[in-house]
Parts: sequence; C-alpha cells; structure tokens
Amino acid sequence: MHHIPDQIALRLGYLNILQGIINRLAGSASTMKAGNVAVMTALLACSLGERVQFHWALFIVPGALFMVFHAYFLQQERAFIALYNHAADQPLAETLGLRIDVARLSRMREPLWTVLCRPAVLAFHSVLVAACIVIVLAARGEC
Repeated sequence: MHHIPDQIALRLGYLNILQGIINRLAGSASTMKAGNVAVMTALLACSLGERVQFHWALFIVPGALFMVFHAYFLQQERAFIALYNHAADQPLAETLGLRIDVARLSRMREPLWTVLCRPAVLAFHSVLVAACIVIVLAARGEC
C-alpha cells in the first residue's frame, strides 16, 4: 500500500498529464476556428475578383470540414475533462491506475452529432459561411 503523500504525488502527476492533453485539444479546437476564418477570408478574396467564375457553394465544403474537425477536437476535450474529473473525485486512499483508460474514455465521449449541434461549433461556423455567401452574392448584386 502506498502512503498518502505518494498517492497525492501520483494523482497530481496523472492530473497534470490529463490537463496537458486537455490544453492541447482546446488549442486544436481554437486552431480550427482560426483556420476556418483564414480559409473563408482567402476564398472571399478570390471570389470577388473581376471576371472570376466562383460559385457561392464553394464556401460550404471547407466550412463543413472545419466544423467537423472543430467538433471532433471539442468532443475529445470534453471526454478528457470527464476522465480528469473522475480521477480527481476518487478518494486519495484509493490507488489510481496511471494509464489513460481508453474504454472509459470512449464511454465518456459524446456522440459527434451532439457536439456538432453545440452553439460553439454550429453557430460559429454556419454564421461564418453564411456571411461569406451573403457578401459574395451582395457584391455581385444577386442578393
């Protein structure tokens, strides 16, 4: 049996590892938002040139891809937060396994469709794509 100070040190180490993973996943989700803004801006700049054959629907595919990747990273982040909370809630007297339990992680993972419908994902990406489409149509006098 481990002593309580050893258990505290092990628990803190494990929680620090999980926190690092959560931070990287949160950074990746933010990168997906920034990437979508950059790609939409570039597409918008290309579409507004003179004599350019550019259909407004070309905004939808990259916007949808960024939205799915953003939802994926958010889904993983939320699952690791649940794993973190589960580990943090365990009594210190209980020995905690120091491996990331994939089975528990997959049970804690929300369905991707649920995450896609969250306002942080759906509202951000759909509004961005819709705004770009409206700008293109308005610039062409089709709106």
